[in-house]
Amino acid sequence: MSTPVDRLSLMRLFVHIAEVRSLSGAGRLLGLSQPSTSRQLKQLETTLGVELFQRSTHELVLTEAGKQFLPTAMEMLAVWDGAVENARAGRDKFRGNIRVAVPVAIGPTILADIAVRFLAEHRGITLDWRLIDEPGDLAAGGYDLWIRAGPIRDESLIVQELRRSHRTIVGHPGEKGVQHPTELNRRPAVQLVTYMALQIPLETDDGRTATLTLKPALATDNIYVALKGTRSGIGYGILPHWLVQEDLKAGALVELCPEWRPPTISLYIAYPQTRFRTARVKLFIEYLRRQLLDQQSNVLFQTGMSLHPDRSRQMGRAKASGGAT
Repeated sequence: MSTPVDRLSLMRLFVHIAEVRSLSGAGRLLGLSQPSTSRQLKQLETTLGVELFQRSTHELVLTEAGKQFLPTAMEMLAVWDGAVENARAGRDKFRGNIRVAVPVAIGPTILADIAVRFLAEHRGITLDWRLIDEPGDLAAGGYDLWIRAGPIRDESLIVQELRRSHRTIVGHPGEKGVQHPTELNRRPAVQLVTYMALQIPLETDDGRTATLTLKPALATDNIYVALKGTRSGIGYGILPHWLVQEDLKAGALVELCPEWRPPTISLYIAYPQTRFRTARVKLFIEYLRRQLLDQQSNVLFQTGMSLHPDRSRQMGRAKASGGAT
């Protein structure tokens, strides 16, 4: 007869198998051999008196009993892990590893800075920090979290918005000024293909709209390559305020149509629906959210921009009249 601790370990194995749909894959995540993984799954099925997976040559599929047992197992593990971390909070606080997939563009910069501060404040936690834009099967890769700029269209994941970033149309100081953004349709552009189509809708605070059609001289999925291309003068770019604000201050870039706003870009965080979130993962998500909000507040203060259109107009009028924002 297995002990309660043994049952928790067996349930943890079951949840991992359900995530990755592979005995060997789940075993690797838990440091178990293939025979040990098979033996422990059989032990759990014997204890429950039901078959949890239908086995075939190519994959494992949850049985009806397995589908019914999965949310209960996840809930019990989440309660147990939360209780353990809460009990440790007074002694050594949160402990354990978090495996995170982050975008290649900002994973080594903004997000890495936040991650390092997080680790400095929570010494018991470790991060497995992977620079990868499309991690594929999140659960199979053993990832707890995926951070991405731009929409995540995967119905198997739970997706939350972390932050929105305003963008602006910028160019080399030698770029000829324009009276209307559609004049740029005839000029070469730098396209950031990750979240930029060839046609960009624009709007102003007073409700005017226009469509900018890009003619890419350079198309890239890396935001810093796009910035370098725009700085060089090979074409204008549509880039986030946080990225270009220092260049604008230094005169290395100029805003070409400051009153015309491209759509904002959202930074999202996603995690598998079948993966229970430990207290340390929840802690990291909330830390990310607070840090990004603080950064955004600083950028908004410096640029006079706001997420809320009405507030943006108020700040713009106050700035124009010399008032405080």
